[in-house]
Order: sequence, then structure tokens, then C-alpha cells
Amino acid sequence: MRLIKYTLIFLSLLFSVNYATANPIYNIDEINKMSAENYEKAFSNIFEDTTWPIVESAAKRPFSGFVNMYMNIIDVVEKSSEEKQLELIKSHPQLACKNLRNDNAAALSQGEQSGAGLNECTDKEAKELAKLNKEYNEKFGFPFLLAVKKATKQQIFSALKTRINNTRDQEFKIALQQEYKIVLFRLLDTVQ
Repeated sequence: MRLIKYTLIFLSLLFSVNYATANPIYNIDEINKMSAENYEKAFSNIFEDTTWPIVESAAKRPFSGFVNMYMNIIDVVEKSSEEKQLELIKSHPQLACKNLRNDNAAALSQGEQSGAGLNECTDKEAKELAKLNKEYNEKFGFPFLLAVKKATKQQIFSALKTRINNTRDQEFKIALQQEYKIVLFRLLDTVQ
């Protein structure tokens, strides 16, 4: 499991595309010196509308570097109950074409979905994605989760059509891995 995570970190660092964000960039020394409250404020957007992994990871400082910070945040989620992990997965908005997207979705999610081409859907694509999302959610009880930052619209549709055939256990594990990838991408845009 650790080898997979380190491989993911390496590949993401190697091929990282930093989309412009309004978020400040912090270095590890600044992060280690932050109060718990400021740390939570600085990184509360890493997980959609859920802050408990950030709150709990604050106590794991000082971090020795980016990878150590990332691994400590993910470790909080890994060691949490399945109910807490499900809460985290459910906090994500549905992937949707712009005209059907919930306007309350976090700014980072809006930007990531836009960057993946979901703002340029045809009416047919928008309806198909809504239908697939509904089927997925009814089958698994949580939204389809995919780190879309570097994905295309076609890759999103393909992944959803493929993964809907999985078991709930498989999808739960995949959703958590996608959550970790989303966290990685967001941290890469926030921590130097």
C-alpha cells in the first residue's frame, strides 16, 4: 500500500500541472509554525466540506517535508472508521456538466470539473452523465469520485461506465484512492 502511495506521489510531482488558484502557497516551515486554527483555515479546502482530517493532522506536525505532510493527512483517513471515510466520500459533489452542476460545489471542485471539460458538454452528454450518476449513486450509496484534474471528459465517462460494474466494496476502495489523489493534487497547488 505504501509503495502505491509513494509511486502516486512521485508521478504526480513529475507530471504536475499547477492550475492557477487563489490560494496562497505555503512552505513546510510556515506550515509547521502555524497555529492549529490557522492550519485548519489554510487547508480546509483540501477535503470538500469536511475538516476533520485536517484538524487531526495538525497534531502530527512538525512535518519533515511535503511527502511527510501528505502521508500524515492520508494516514488520518486510513485509520478512521468506515463511517468517517464514507462521510468524506459523500462530501464530494457529483461530477456534472456545468448546466446541471450544483452551484454550491466548492470552488476547487468547480474549477477541476471545468478543467476536465465538463463546462463544454452537449445536452446529450449532460443527460447521459446525470443518468450514469443517478445509477451509480443508487447502486453504491455515494457519489462517483474521480480525481478529474488531469482527466478529460471522455475519461470521466469511460471510468464511470466501467466502474459502475464493480462491487460496492471495490468502489469504496477506489473512491478512497481517488480521494487521496484529489488531496495530493490540491496539496501540490498549496504547498511548495
